[in-house]
Amino acid sequence: MPSPIRDILKPRSVAIIGASKDPAKRGYRAIQALFRQGFEGMIIPINPKESEILGLPCYSSLAAVPHAIDTALVCTPARAAPGVIGECGEKGVKGAVLLAGGFGESGVEGAELEARTIEVAKRHGVRLIGPNTNGIFDAHTGLNLVGWPGIYKGGIGVLSQSGNVAMSLMTASIRNGQAGFTTFVGVGNESDISFAEYLRYFGEDAETRSVIVYAEGFEDGAAFVEAAREVTARKPVVLYKAGRTQQGEGAARSHSGSLAGDYAVGKGVMRQAGIVVVERSDEMFPVAEALSHHAGKTALRVGILSEGGGVISQAVDALAERGLTMPRLEPESEAALKATTPNASQLYNPVDYGGATDPHPRYLGPCTRAILSDPNIDAMLSVGYVGGYQCRNDTDEIREAENAAAREMAAISQETGKPIIVQNHYAEWNTEAMRILRDAGIVVVRSIEVAAACLAGIEEYHRARQRVSAPPPPPAATEEARAIIAAARAEGRSALLEPEALRLLAASGIAVPPFAVLREGEAPPAALTEVPVAIKIVSRDILHKSDVGGVRLNLSGAPAITEGAAAMRAAVAARQPDARLEGVLVTPMAPRGVEIILGVTTDPQYGKVMLFGLGGVFVEVLKDVTFRRLPLGRGDAEAMLDEIKGSAILDGVRGGAGVDRDAILALMLQLSGLALAHPGISEIDLNPVIAGPAGATIADARILLA
Repeated sequence: MPSPIRDILKPRSVAIIGASKDPAKRGYRAIQALFRQGFEGMIIPINPKESEILGLPCYSSLAAVPHAIDTALVCTPARAAPGVIGECGEKGVKGAVLLAGGFGESGVEGAELEARTIEVAKRHGVRLIGPNTNGIFDAHTGLNLVGWPGIYKGGIGVLSQSGNVAMSLMTASIRNGQAGFTTFVGVGNESDISFAEYLRYFGEDAETRSVIVYAEGFEDGAAFVEAAREVTARKPVVLYKAGRTQQGEGAARSHSGSLAGDYAVGKGVMRQAGIVVVERSDEMFPVAEALSHHAGKTALRVGILSEGGGVISQAVDALAERGLTMPRLEPESEAALKATTPNASQLYNPVDYGGATDPHPRYLGPCTRAILSDPNIDAMLSVGYVGGYQCRNDTDEIREAENAAAREMAAISQETGKPIIVQNHYAEWNTEAMRILRDAGIVVVRSIEVAAACLAGIEEYHRARQRVSAPPPPPAATEEARAIIAAARAEGRSALLEPEALRLLAASGIAVPPFAVLREGEAPPAALTEVPVAIKIVSRDILHKSDVGGVRLNLSGAPAITEGAAAMRAAVAARQPDARLEGVLVTPMAPRGVEIILGVTTDPQYGKVMLFGLGGVFVEVLKDVTFRRLPLGRGDAEAMLDEIKGSAILDGVRGGAGVDRDAILALMLQLSGLALAHPGISEIDLNPVIAGPAGATIADARILLA
C-alpha cells in the first residue's frame, strides 16, 4: 500500500505561497530551483500582488487556482501560518512545507503558535512538514524545495534535523560524482509527520536502497524504533545521533539508572532495531552508499591489498578496532599472488604487492581475483592509490592500464558477490578509474578509518539481518511478587529492601543464593555457619551500604557472624545515626568469577531497557555497558554480550575458563520478563552478578519502584 505522504513528497503540483520576483527571496529562488532541477509537475506561484513570476501565471490566492494542489511550500512568516494552513485545507492541499522558524523551538509564544497551526491542519486534513525546516527534495521527480544546486539522483534517502548536516551530505554526493539521492526531508520540529512515518515511506519507496538519518531528538523514540524494525528488515538505515555527551535528566539512584545516558540507551536500542549507528559525521554518506550496494552481504573476514606498508598498518588497526578480522589466505591463493608479483614483499594478508616490485596497475586485477576467490575472505579493502595511479603518473599507458584494472576489479566483485572498498589518497580527484569503480558500486574514500567503517557497516547490517530471536513468552506476575511490591507501597517506600528484592526474584523463578535476615541478638541459621558468608546492613534509609561500613565479607562460623553483625550495626549507627536498621542480611560468599552488572531502567524515550556490562565497584567509572529495549529476545541478549569493550573477558583470560554464557542469557531473559510483568518496577539493579564456568550468582540486588 502506498505511503499516505507519498503524494506530498512526490507531488504532481506545487504551490509556492509567498512567491516573489525578488531574486533575494525564498519565494523566487524556490521557483528557480524547480526549473533548474527539471521538476516534472506543475509550479503554481501564489502572490496577490503579481500576475506572473518567472514566466508562470501567478494567482492571488489558493482558492483562485483552477488545479488540484498536492504540496504547498509556505514562504510566509511564522505568524501567518494558521491562516495559510486554513486556506490550504479549504483548497484540499494534501501537505504543506512550513519553512519559517519561530515556533516551538523559540519559546512559549512560539509553542502556542505551533499548537494553533497544528490544530488547524488536523481540522482540515493538511499534513505538515516542519515547521522550522529547510525543505524537501525528490531527485527522481526534480522536486527541489530546498534550493540547493547539483542534487544527484540515486538510491539514498535522507532524514535530517539539520540543514547544515544535509548540505554536507549533498557536498559529499557532488564530490563523489556517482552516488545520489531519492528523497530528502528536513524534519524540523516534527510537529505533525514523525520520523517514524517518514522512515516507513522510505521503507516502501522502491527507488530508495538505503536511508541516512541525522537526529538530535525524537518526539516519539519508541515509535521510531518500531518503524525501524520494519524498515531494516528490507533495507539498511544508517543513523548519526547528535548529543552523545548529554546525560539523561534526573538520573535514577541505581547503577542501572545513572548509567543510562540518552545516547547510551539510544545507541543500543537503535542497533537492536537493525539500524547501523555511526559516530563520525563523515561516515554517514559513504556507509550508506556502501550499504546501498552491498546490503545483506557479510564483510567479517577482510583481505587487504596495498602497494606499501604504512597504510597497511593503519588499515589493520582500523579494521581490528571495528571487530573485523584478517585471516591468512589459503596456500593456493598465496601461490597465485606469488605468480603475479614474484618480488612482492608480503603475500599472505595483508597483501603488499609493492616492496621490491615497482607498483603497477597491471597487478591489481590478478591480485584482486586471488584475494576474493579465497574461501577465507568475505570482502576486500584496497588501501593506497588504486584509482590514483593516473594522478601520480598521467601517461596514456598508465591511464589505460588503471582503467582496465578498475573494470576487472569491478567484474571480480560482481562475479564473486564480495564487496570491495577502496581507500585512495587521491579520492577527491575523481579520476576515470574511480568513476569506473563507483559506477560498479565500489565505494572510494579518502580516509582509511571511513573505509573500515564502510566494511563494518556492511557486516553490522548483515548480522542484524541474521539475528533472529524467538518471541519471548508473555510476562506473568506471581501473587507472591505482587504482595511484596504492595507491602512496600503500603509503607510509602519507593525501594525494596534487599531481602525483599531477593524474595521477589525467587518468586519470579530467578535463582538466588540462600539468605537469612538477622534481627538484633538473633543467631544465624546452621546452614549459613558452614560456609564463608557476607553480611550486609538492611535499612530503608541506606542505599549504598558499603559507603557507611554496611558490608563485611568472608565471615565463618556462628560466633564470627554474630559478632560481625553487632559490630557492623554499631559502626553504621555511628556514621548514620538517623538510619532505621531493620536487620543484617547473611548470604554465602559468591564464587570467584567475572563481575558483571545486569539491570533494567525506565527510559523516557524508549520505556524499559535492559543494561548489561562489566560490574563491580568500578562500573560507573568504566561504563562498559550496553542497552536494549524490552522485551528482550535471545538474539538481542547475545548481541549485548558481544558488544561491550571487555567482551573478551567473558571468554577467559590468561588460560582461565570462560563464563557460562547460557546462564547469563537465561538470567537476562528472566529479568526482562519480570520487569514487564510488574509495571510498577522502575529499576532493577543486580550488581555484581558473579559469572563463572558453571553459572551466574546474584551477589547484590536492588529494586526501585516507580
